[in-house]
Amino acid sequence: MNEDTRQTLRDQITQIANGVGATFGVQVDMNYDDNYPVLMNDAALTQQVIDSIRSADIPEITKIFDCGPQDPSEDFAYFAQAKPSSFIYAGCQTAPGENHPHHSPDFMMNEDCLLIAAKTMGSATLALLMAPED
Repeated sequence: MNEDTRQTLRDQITQIANGVGATFGVQVDMNYDDNYPVLMNDAALTQQVIDSIRSADIPEITKIFDCGPQDPSEDFAYFAQAKPSSFIYAGCQTAPGENHPHHSPDFMMNEDCLLIAAKTMGSATLALLMAPED
């Protein structure tokens, strides 16, 4: 995902919407907001974060994986434009099969995950602060 991909998606969505409108003889008035820039993780920093989490040996963390490009907007993207950044998701599922996205009316958070997220961020922060500068 990058700004070129975003523009391609916008162009194709507009083209499809106008095509559907033409098929039914109506004019399409589309409002497509680009409220946030694309969030791009710095690859080297992200690898450092992953390595630090693995070496912290936090028993509650059962898997670390790259979830690939994501389409939701995120205001953290503004920070990532200014400085090398790494955005991570910390799971907080309450029970198997009860996984609802943030901002959903059905979202329920397992508050025990707050401590796990704090350990994760603390471990990554300390490792990065103690890492030799290149």
